[in-house]
Amino acid sequence: MVATGAPEKKYISKFPMMGTIVSLTLFEKNPDVVNDVYDYLVKMDAMFSANRDDSELAKVNQAAGVHPVTVSRSCYELVADALAYTNRFADSFNVLIGPLVKTWKIGFGGRQVPDDSQIDRALKLIEPGKVTLNPQDHTIFLRDRGMQLDLGAIAKGYFADRIIERLKNAGIRNAIINLGGNVQVLGDNPFSNDLYWNIGIRDPEREDGSSAAIVHTKAQTFVTSGIRERYFKANGHVYHHILSPATGYPVNNDIVQVTIITANSELAEVLSTVCFFHGVAGGKAIIEKTPGVEAIFINQQNQLIHTSGLIKISKGVYLNE
Repeated sequence: MVATGAPEKKYISKFPMMGTIVSLTLFEKNPDVVNDVYDYLVKMDAMFSANRDDSELAKVNQAAGVHPVTVSRSCYELVADALAYTNRFADSFNVLIGPLVKTWKIGFGGRQVPDDSQIDRALKLIEPGKVTLNPQDHTIFLRDRGMQLDLGAIAKGYFADRIIERLKNAGIRNAIINLGGNVQVLGDNPFSNDLYWNIGIRDPEREDGSSAAIVHTKAQTFVTSGIRERYFKANGHVYHHILSPATGYPVNNDIVQVTIITANSELAEVLSTVCFFHGVAGGKAIIEKTPGVEAIFINQQNQLIHTSGLIKISKGVYLNE
């Protein structure tokens, strides 16, 4: 997913981070702001990475069933948010899914389907009621050994919202931050007559970055989740990385990709996962009942289905007012 606009002068900075390429687009030359965003993401990666033994998240997981761990305010805040969403969307979002992710290893070298006993062991550890948070001391305690927090379905949204705050505090009025599948836009498009942005929705059928649709929009966040990015094939089946905390297996329905459009990137990240569990019709119904949120779904036939707040103004082009 990429932001597109008139070919005017802009300053684009790119750097590898969190398993993707992060890009920051400014419309004024400001290396101090670029460095600040880079340093912030380095700090967050060190704090939340599930692949670093010295991260705060890893220390919480390592102490599962042993003792509470004192964490930073940012870490505590994000985990608390993730648990609240887990309780709100109990059938489709679960921050304790770490043991299941590690069992499948999809996207991390996994090429085999776990046996039923492995999946059953992982499912027994996915219990949000066994997490104790202490808001006074900022401690997190996973009460059973083997429990693991996994913030992969929410962290980039949290980061994007914080980056927008940092940009505003630095006096930046217009910007685009792309965290790989998560695009957040700040302010007006300075090179558009109506000040709106054109945001491309990635075509899951193509690998060249082509867009399946364009949304003409005011500043919003666009979060896309899909099953064509991390997967493996075995025994004639395709196993993708969006795992069900109920069955232990990848979700199987008519959705290939969903893009959530709203003001809050953290919420958009969560809803992009939630919608997958309910299929196109069920996911669309959820979004229609959620104020200030729109969505574009792409189904197995590569058809686009959009929520009622998006107005189709031409083939593949939608207006988000």
